[in-house]
Formats: sequence, structure tokens, C-alpha cells
Amino acid sequence: MARKASSIGPFALGIIEDAKIDLLSDLLVLRENDTEPNFGLPDEIPAPGNFDAATDFRKKLIDALSLFDSDDLRPIEQRCRRVKALADGKGISSLDTIAEKQLEDAVLQEFKNQPDPLCRSIWTFINQRRAFEDAESFYYARQFRDYGKMYDAFEVELEKAVAIDASSIDEAALAKQITKVLDLKTACTVKALDLPATTTHLASIMLIVRHGGPLSSVYDHKADGRRGTIYFRPPNEATLIYTPSSRQIEVCADSANVRQQISSAFAEVALGHDVSRKPLSWKHYNLSRFRTGFSLPIPSIPGYDIRLARVLEAEVRLGSWSRKLSLKVAIEDDIEEVANRYLRPNNVFSRAEGFSKIGIAVAYSKEGDARARTLNITIAGSKSCNLQSNKDPEERSFGYALLDSWGIMTTFRQIENGDLRSIFSQLVKLYDRVDEQVSGSRLQEMGLDPGRLIEGGLLERRSRQEIILDEDNGIEGEFRVGPSSTLSMLQTVGPFGQSGGVIPTQDLQMYVVNKDWLHETILRLLKPLLNKRASELLDDDLTLLGSMQVDAAEVPLYFARRLDDLKTISRLDVSLRARNSAGVGIVLCASPEMPAYLGPNVVVPILSNLSPVGEDLVIARDGLELAYRSNLTLARGGAIPQVLRSGTQSASLHIPGKDPLTLTGADQIKIFERLVSAHKAGSPEVQVKVLMDGLGSRSPQNAFRSEAWKSIDDIYIIKGGKRGYWRLAVETTQAA
Repeated sequence: MARKASSIGPFALGIIEDAKIDLLSDLLVLRENDTEPNFGLPDEIPAPGNFDAATDFRKKLIDALSLFDSDDLRPIEQRCRRVKALADGKGISSLDTIAEKQLEDAVLQEFKNQPDPLCRSIWTFINQRRAFEDAESFYYARQFRDYGKMYDAFEVELEKAVAIDASSIDEAALAKQITKVLDLKTACTVKALDLPATTTHLASIMLIVRHGGPLSSVYDHKADGRRGTIYFRPPNEATLIYTPSSRQIEVCADSANVRQQISSAFAEVALGHDVSRKPLSWKHYNLSRFRTGFSLPIPSIPGYDIRLARVLEAEVRLGSWSRKLSLKVAIEDDIEEVANRYLRPNNVFSRAEGFSKIGIAVAYSKEGDARARTLNITIAGSKSCNLQSNKDPEERSFGYALLDSWGIMTTFRQIENGDLRSIFSQLVKLYDRVDEQVSGSRLQEMGLDPGRLIEGGLLERRSRQEIILDEDNGIEGEFRVGPSSTLSMLQTVGPFGQSGGVIPTQDLQMYVVNKDWLHETILRLLKPLLNKRASELLDDDLTLLGSMQVDAAEVPLYFARRLDDLKTISRLDVSLRARNSAGVGIVLCASPEMPAYLGPNVVVPILSNLSPVGEDLVIARDGLELAYRSNLTLARGGAIPQVLRSGTQSASLHIPGKDPLTLTGADQIKIFERLVSAHKAGSPEVQVKVLMDGLGSRSPQNAFRSEAWKSIDDIYIIKGGKRGYWRLAVETTQAA
């Protein structure tokens, strides 16, 4: 007989086997809320020195926990995973650092008395939870820095140096300012910590910002079968790292708007920087030009005589962050020639998808000054450059002018609301795209300027298209793209080596949409519609904005995209019918094709309700109110059962007293049209053979995804009185 798989997770099992038994017992019996079961663990803990008794105790713990399934044991597994993370590798130094900074002498000594890192981690989790959570934030912040995954990096141009450390930051004042700029309903907390210098990073200051998210709720299924509602504010956290020597702010948070606002608040309160006069700069570095060669032209910059500019170092990653190839040469060498000579002409640099580091040396002199000077510029990734740590402001500006002239640097520049409004419809279309990569030719068709969107943080450059589908002299196929002798043009080569036409380089340049920042931008323009703001991301394609007032009613307002996709429609319909307690709302739709209803909500296309130029609101409020009033009766179920089509593959079922049900696909529509017809004819029960005639399956359940079927079975469709029959779920009074 096959052995039954253990329900105990790997982290819990590892800690049961390795941890000191008294701490182990305290960790496992811990119950952080009433929903966690009582596992009936043994009460008597043997002396740690009695090896046989301790081994037997561990076995009893495993036997007791094995009686429960993995769902019941999930809280224990999560706690053990957190404890284990701070007991291995860099987690140990993170916990030790925070303990040294935060724990009082007597408590710190007790921490140090624990026999090993695992025991120190468990002890801190049980006895000093706040310090443990700060150590977690410290640990993950270090990971973000080591692996280059900080979400955003801002640079602050201070007029004079500011001596700053964690103790000099007014945490209360900063928390108050963050609460204000983020429009939080509850106060946030700020904790500042000094990060010591490491071999790879300069000394920095870390801020941990914790705040509550939008009020939310979930259904709680009680043990006796009853269902209740739990209201809560999910905890949100942002981590900010400021490096005084480079004047760089790195910030990690789940929202682009939160990242920018927290960074600005920190610069204003902690650094005394006037953000309104000198906004934080957000520089991105694009190294893709080096894919075609390492030569750099000598630009003309007023006030400077530039003798040469050469790449002295190039580094690429080989498949993963841990593998890299780096080549360094002297200033008198040609790095491209060295690579070809020693790594062969078809070397990894010529085939690199992207570079992780480029080092440039510039020999120059200032006009009126005969002294020869050298400037070294190192760009690491897309957000890091050593120029920011250069203490000479003139040399720093000169370096940035060079990078700008070579097309390597793009500086963030907030797009004004007036400019955003003029391209609002194009931004909505861009957000509605399934593919987050977009070509330069497509952006041109949409009337969008890629350069301006990159400056505003809405786009990032990617590599250009290498293969295109084309037709030349009647031959269709894949055409390769290569360099051309014509400036700003690319040559195409056909499937048989024949020369094709030339295409503008910018048409084949690929970009990736910064979805989060674009989402925040669109939501910011929609905010004036709202009477109450309560932004909440319900799904990757659905956001609750808040509510607007129509007559005397508070009407929920949602924003949805990709409603031309049947799977998205079905998923969001299930989600919104589960939120029917909010009442009839309005779903603003980015897609040109959409269903008429989603759950108990009227769907209104954004692009058909734009305000005239010059109006304060980007969306016409009158149009939304008219759509709401006109469809309110049907949104509540209507007067009679009916199926109303909104397209060839989309319709809505209306039953008095029930939320509308969005139907996707011909099979779903046909099934309910037959049930409605039978109901109206006075013979509501339909034999399954007749119901499914011509649909290619034997049960109406097969026309729906599992989750969707669970949400409609016995609610919109029920089994008939006789076996093999189905009927519309209409109240008896309606059927009569």
C-alpha cells in the first residue's frame, strides 16, 4: 500500500526536527486568531538534555499534527517559514543587526544567550514580535538591493549636503506627512534604521512605512455552517532606502503612486528639500545601443573640449543574475576589437540581449583651462549610475549631458494633467491591451509619443523586433531585420536571402507598458467623479474606485479592462455577483466591446462618454447618470425573465429579484434562451436532451467553468422535478 503523504509542510517539519524543544513547543502552540484549531499537542516538555525523551517528544508532535490536513496546518507552516528565513544566510545578520539596535540591554543579553540562530529567531518571534517584523523588512530590503529589484530609484538634487542618520529623522512628522499625501483613513507608522556599509553597498538609512489599506471584507464560514462577514484593513508596507553619499532614494511598494509620494514626503520632511521647486528626478538608463557596437561619437557640449570617449568595461548576464561575463580594457584599447580577437567575432557581447554594466572613460578639458581631465561613468542596470555620487556639480552635469547626447539616459518628467487629458483616450486603449509590449509603429498609429511617455514613466524601452512578417515580390514569410546604410532605417532580408525594403528604426523599437503607473495615472484622472474614494484592486482587470452620488444614492464605481475577452467577463461577473451587497453600481469599461452588465452593475464604455475639451471632468457625469437610471430596473432583475444579447458571444440573463447573469459564448446563451422560452410557454422544465440539442455536450454544466457553475447552480438554474430535466430558477410566485 502506498504511504500516505504527510500534511506537515517542509518548514514546520524542519523546525520540529532541529529546534530546541521548549522554544519549539511555544512556537507550535501559538494561536494568533480564533480560526486556528487546537492541535492537542503534548503539554509536558522533557528536559532538553534528555535526548531520548526529546526525540520521543518530537515524534509525538509530528503524530499529533499529522491528524490535520494541510489547510489547518497552513498558519504553522507560514510561521515556520518566516522564522527559518531569519535563521539562515543573510537573515541571521539582519536579525542580529536589528536586535543590537532595538533591544534593551537585559533583553538583548537574553537574545544572545539563545544557543543558535534558529533559537534566536524563534525566541524573537515569540517575545519581541515588532523587532522580528523590522528584521524581516531589513532582510527583504537587502535582498531587493542585492538583486537589483527595487521598484523605483529617485535622485534628489540637494543644494547643500545634509548630515543625516536614523536618529535625526522625525518619525512622527514623516508619518503625519505620509498619511496626508496618501489620503489614508488610518494613521501610518514610520521606523528608521541605519544600514551599515557592506562590500557592495554604501552606508544607508532604511525607513519602514506601515499603513492600513482600503477597508475590505471577506465571508467567514463558521463551524456551525453559518456565514458571517469580517471587515478588515489589510496591512500595507513600503520600504525606503536613502543613501546620503549618492543622494539616491530607493523605494519598494506595491503602487507606483505610493512610491513617488513616500519618496517626496521623505525628501521634504527628512532632507528639507523643496519638492515643489525641484521635484525628485527619476533617471532611467538604456544600454541597448551597445548591442550594435561599443563606439561612442564625440558630442558637442558648450564649454567643454572632448578628446575621446571610450567604453572600457562591459558586463552581460548569462541567463541568470548569478552568472556574468565582464570584459575590462585600458583606455588605449578598443574594447570591440579585443572582444573580437579573444572571444571571436560572434562573441557573447555581439549577441547579448542586454548589458548589466557599462563603464565609460571620457578625456576632456574645460574651455579656458589647459589641464587635461578624465571622467569615469559607470552605468549598472537601468536605474543606477555613479554620477549621482560625484561631489562636483559641474562634472555631474557634464556627465549627464554626455549620457543624454548618446541616448543612454532618460529623465523622469511628470506629465501635466492637461497633457494627460489630451491623450486620455489613447492611454485607456493602451491599458486595455492584452500584450504589455507595444511596437513604435503601433504607438505612432495611436498618436502617442514614446519619448514623452518614457519621460513620464509610462513606458520603458525594450529590444527592437528582429523578425517581421512581410511580403516582397509576392513572397510571404519571415523577414530578418538588419542594419542599413540609410540613417535611422533598417534593412529587411527575406526568407531566401533576398533584400527587402527598409523600415524606420523607430517603427520596430519595442516598448513595455508600465502597467502599474499607467493604472495609477488613469485612476488619478477619474478621481474627480467620486463622492467617496475607496480605491481597491479587486482583480488584475478590475478596480473599485469608490462611489459617486446619483440622485440620493451612493453608487459604487468600478474600472474594468479587457471586457472583450470572454474568460475575463466570466471571472469578473462571478467576482461582482459575490459583492452584490454593495447594490447597483457602474463599471467603467476600457474595451470597445463589452457586456451590458457585470453582476448587479451597469457597464458603461469610457470612450463613449468623454467630456468635451475644456471641461473639468474627463468623463461626462451626465452620461453616467443617464446610463445608470436607464438600466437600473434591469440591473435589479427586471420585471420578467429574459435574455438580452449585447453581442454575438455575450448576453445577460435577467430574472426578477436576482442580479443579472452575464452569459459568454453561444452555448451559454442558447441554454438560457431555451429555459426562458420554456418558462414563458408555461412548461418550465426542459429535458436535458432538448436543452443541449446541437451543443455538443450532455449537461449544461459543461458550458461553464467550474467556479462560474458553482456561482449559478441552484441560483439561476435548477434541476427539475423529474430526473434529467432542468428549469429556470424563478420564484414560485413568478412562475405562477
